[in-house]
Amino acid sequence: MAQYLQIAVRAVGVGAILVIVAVASRQVYLRVAAEAGSPGGEEDPAATMLIRCEAMHSHLQNRRISEGAVDANEKPSARCMES
Repeated sequence: MAQYLQIAVRAVGVGAILVIVAVASRQVYLRVAAEAGSPGGEEDPAATMLIRCEAMHSHLQNRRISEGAVDANEKPSARCMES
């Protein structure tokens, strides 16, 4: 019984260390992202989603997908705001 308790204590200890490392690395990432001004730091999630949507639309337009699929006159931000 003592062996199982020792294994359980070690597992909890390793789990706690992993959680501490994950939280610390997330904080470092957020700090670096906020300093760099990139989306993902402390920016509004809706603004981040709009940026990603516009990037995906521009990527799709550059790939030359089927002619009728994307209206070339419509701005990506207009399409993204609708969705």
